[in-house]
Amino acid sequence: MNDASGTQRLALVSDCRRLNELSARTIVNAIRDRRLTAASVMEACLERIATREPQVKAWSFLDADVARERARLADECQAAGLPLGPLHGLPVGVKDVFDTSNMPSEYGSASLRGRRPTEDADAVSVLHQAGALIVGKTSTSEFGMYHPSPTHNPLDLSRSPGVSSAGSAAAVVDHMVPLALGTQHTASTTLPASFCGAFAFKPSFGFTSMRGSNVLVPRVAHIGLLARSVDDLTLFAGAFDRRLTEVEPLRHPPRLGFVRGPGWDRVSPDARQALDRLVAGLPVAVAAVDLPGEFDMALEVVLGLLNAHLANRFGALPENTFRSFCPPLQEGIVAGRALSAVRYLELEAMADRLGALAAALLSDHDALLTLSAPGEATRLEEGPGSGVMSMPWSLCGLPTVSLPLLRGINDMPIGVQLVGCQGGDHDLLRVAAWLTDAVTLNGKSFHEQV
Repeated sequence: MNDASGTQRLALVSDCRRLNELSARTIVNAIRDRRLTAASVMEACLERIATREPQVKAWSFLDADVARERARLADECQAAGLPLGPLHGLPVGVKDVFDTSNMPSEYGSASLRGRRPTEDADAVSVLHQAGALIVGKTSTSEFGMYHPSPTHNPLDLSRSPGVSSAGSAAAVVDHMVPLALGTQHTASTTLPASFCGAFAFKPSFGFTSMRGSNVLVPRVAHIGLLARSVDDLTLFAGAFDRRLTEVEPLRHPPRLGFVRGPGWDRVSPDARQALDRLVAGLPVAVAAVDLPGEFDMALEVVLGLLNAHLANRFGALPENTFRSFCPPLQEGIVAGRALSAVRYLELEAMADRLGALAAALLSDHDALLTLSAPGEATRLEEGPGSGVMSMPWSLCGLPTVSLPLLRGINDMPIGVQLVGCQGGDHDLLRVAAWLTDAVTLNGKSFHEQV
């Protein structure tokens, strides 16, 4: 991948109010080449936030003066000839389930109001070392549960932005920041990306340390990366694994398999039709893949393990604290208390079994293709949507990419989800870039039209 198109776009910029619309890679390269300053980019992002935040509500914490000072210091460091990280000078949002030593870290819960950790989460430390400028903390639902967050969908304020990484997805899509950090246990990055029209990458399990974040179930705790292109996802991922910074094009078309999954009965007709049209228009044949019958258990396994861990973590808290939690958290704690030790071990064993079966499925395919969500963004009064399309792959610890390549009946985005093999993050990003290019050549993607 290269930055030629980004250079052309940069030449069109006439004032700082549009710098926030540039790609992350364009910004980083332009700052490094001294065609832009970190201060000018930060100011453009802050102006956008000031204009749109009252409606979108993507942020739980912001300090514009501190953000400006960090940008100024970044420019001074560059002027002094100090080494520059891969994200030097780039404004980034961080989901408020990561600890930050200089910002509140409340995990979206009133029970943690005013909490100020003394150390950064490991993922936050990586961003600092890469030279990223953390603008603030993005809004999340309470402890990442399936409950509405304060955020609205930036494409339609009457619609949901999805579940817990919603603030990060909204901030990226609304051009408040070029990149934002999220997490995913079940669908917390993939679903907001689909609803809002972001590009998202959930790496393989174990991709990076989750220490200092809101880990609900250790075996399914993943980082989530949100951006506005596959190229920017690779730049972002490269801060954690430098082998991913540049992802070369595929030499041959990928072997794709189409899967429906245990949540397919919830998929809307327009989403099915849109995906069918996309698959039919690809320059390669996509093989239908039938999942083994054990995958019918995947949703039960995910939710059972989640409930057990919720009961273990929150079940002994005082009753008044319990009653202050959102309904989904209360319900999960109650269900987890009723789960026997024998049943928990059965669920763990089934999770292992599903992981092995998923690995076998991918032995004959470079990636599996499915939907990121059952349909378009739900209306706010309908709740934050369903993560059933992502749950099996999160349970198996497989890397996934969500691409905003489809549109639904109301002209809102629907994500296409690609699933790769464990540890195959580099190859999956290559397939994602190929698919995005193939769809763009065949007809404009949603992302290009918004």
